[in-house]
Amino acid sequence: MEILVARQPVFDRREQLYGYDLVLRRPGSGAPGGPLPEQLVADTFLGIGIDQVAAGRRAFVTVDRDMLLGGAVRLLPADRVVLQINDEVGADGDLIQVCDQLVWSGYRFSIVSQRPDTLPEELLRLAEIVKVDVPSVDTATLSDITAWLRSYHVRLLAMHVRHRLERDVCTNLGFELFEGYRFTAPETLTRRDLPIEHVMTFRLLKMVRDPRSGDAEIEDVLRRDVALSYKLLRMVNSAAVGGRDIWSIGHALRLLGREQVARWLGLLLVTDSAKDGVRGELVNLTLVRARMCEMMADAAGVPRARGPLFLVGMLSLLDQLLETPMPLLADSMELAPDVRNALLERADFYGAVLGLVEAYEQGWWDQVDALAQNVGVSPVALPPMYLEALSWASEQQRPIETKQAAAGGR
Repeated sequence: MEILVARQPVFDRREQLYGYDLVLRRPGSGAPGGPLPEQLVADTFLGIGIDQVAAGRRAFVTVDRDMLLGGAVRLLPADRVVLQINDEVGADGDLIQVCDQLVWSGYRFSIVSQRPDTLPEELLRLAEIVKVDVPSVDTATLSDITAWLRSYHVRLLAMHVRHRLERDVCTNLGFELFEGYRFTAPETLTRRDLPIEHVMTFRLLKMVRDPRSGDAEIEDVLRRDVALSYKLLRMVNSAAVGGRDIWSIGHALRLLGREQVARWLGLLLVTDSAKDGVRGELVNLTLVRARMCEMMADAAGVPRARGPLFLVGMLSLLDQLLETPMPLLADSMELAPDVRNALLERADFYGAVLGLVEAYEQGWWDQVDALAQNVGVSPVALPPMYLEALSWASEQQRPIETKQAAAGGR
């Protein structure tokens, strides 16, 4: 049974990854969770596997009253999940008793509420985390609500924080956890000069994709930057292409072809960033997005678009990683018009694919259905792509020495 599954990262106040909030739905069902949540959860965690979905981190999983009273939640490993309930679940004696037993069994609870000040005290005493939709509450009321919630010794999680200034306000009010990426980027990205290594990589990307550039010309540019050549060759060799070592850029161009060399340059551009906390998770998302965009080309029946779509996905978060406006980056790379339009306007086929992948990441299932139809891909084809992209992204971030050792053992 196919399941639409997406995840949103949850960070602590030091911007280290705490876990993932999972958004689940069956294709064709209305609301996230579907009409049979017990089966949905079983299929997700027993079929797909929690490690593949949550990458060894704690997973926030939304459960309903029937799952709690019927005992289906005990299918989930207590040490790996946070059971998430909304404020409509009620707080009668039967439910409170079951939740209390689950807490004593080692389960943790998170409560999601539009009005956390109206939550039953019985639930708050059992909860470890309370999630607050920050934009829906004015600052004065938010201050009162958080002061009241802290008396229950719960951890406060801020949802939908829009920028760092709002994040700082939340931190001062006592919020410890933050969901999503938006708060990580400055409210307005300012123009800044790019590091010289990125400028060189952009130049090489342009040359490799330009049929008018000769292989000797590309090699000549790389000879002027030994460090970049070394990094690129190490990355290419880590793939152990056909069991053969790549001994020069010219060799790579001849053996792999320019499309693959451009792919490795894109990977180098992104994975050279920091690999922990928020930036590390942004790098991971970039890789997932690039791989999923690439696979979308085959699913849509346009295999020739694999290379450009991989590049579109790879570059789509570069403005956040480099804290540089996307128009400036597009100018620096002198991108082809269709790639540029995809990144800046989500226009044409490449832009539609990128928009579909972004909607899937967020769990905006109604948009996913509409955009999938526009792209020419069935929604049921998306979950396997997403899971494969998660695995591929994890593989790319393994240390090069580890990948080389594994390749040598094949």
